[in-house]
Amino acid sequence: MSAAAATQSKPLSYAEAHYQESLRVARKRVKEIRGFYVSASLYAVVIPILWVINLSTGTRLWAQWATIGWGMGLAVQGLMVFAGASFFGTAWEEKKVEEIMAREKLKVVSGEKQLMQAQMRMLQAQIEPHFLFNTLANIQSLINRSPERANLMLDNFIAYLRQSLSASRSQEGTVAQEIELLRHYLELIKIRMGERLHYRFDIDPALEAAPLAPMLLQPLVENAVQHALEPKVEGGRVWVRVQREADAGGAWMVLGVRDDGLGFGEHADSAGTGVGLANLRERLAVLYEGRATLTVADAQPGTDITLRVPLPATPSR
Repeated sequence: MSAAAATQSKPLSYAEAHYQESLRVARKRVKEIRGFYVSASLYAVVIPILWVINLSTGTRLWAQWATIGWGMGLAVQGLMVFAGASFFGTAWEEKKVEEIMAREKLKVVSGEKQLMQAQMRMLQAQIEPHFLFNTLANIQSLINRSPERANLMLDNFIAYLRQSLSASRSQEGTVAQEIELLRHYLELIKIRMGERLHYRFDIDPALEAAPLAPMLLQPLVENAVQHALEPKVEGGRVWVRVQREADAGGAWMVLGVRDDGLGFGEHADSAGTGVGLANLRERLAVLYEGRATLTVADAQPGTDITLRVPLPATPSR
């Protein structure tokens, strides 16, 4: 096989193919423009000659019909050459296709968000009755033995239900609202676990009013209590932190839940791929359009889970 044949059979790269197509379109465009200029030049030469012949050879005018007809044809040709690319050509067609595709993509993304929100409401509706019955059973058991603790537990339970109901009905809350929900939840659990449970909040005061999707930290704290601290004989501690970070990519809010419980056992989810965390990852991906991250680390002892979500840009004054 000759070198020329080998060169012809070699497939073109994307850049080479794009160059070849651009060259073909450019050559076609130049031919169209050259054809218009030739027609305009002929019009400028021939029409005056026709008028001279008409005026010098007879009294009846006929050159105006050639002037009008040829002029209209030349005008149409000029529109097709210079305005056709904007209104009737491939560039106009591609622009319209991109606009329609962008609208359809927006509909799909909006539908995915609505589906995720519906799934979260369904999940909350499934989880809350379980927590509700357990808490009511604990209150009932405390009424005769310790009425004061039962009243305290009931007060925290009512406050927790009010806060969680408000969160489940809203698409966006604040850091302060999420922390208030966690306080009521941990107070409820502390009444049951007593001195086996301790907790601490480290919250940047400047972030208390920052927007935050509701019920992001509550599942993490609930997992820490149920799977790390309650099975541990001596119990343990939960730390909740909310801090601000900044880098070249912008401002970030870092939310963490750490416990010193059982941590990574041989059956623990050390990769952070459990059902609860998988659902949370999907929710973060939809809510923050893929910019948020979730990491799970072995705290030795215990587990440290960190969420990193983008902070909205503050408007410049």
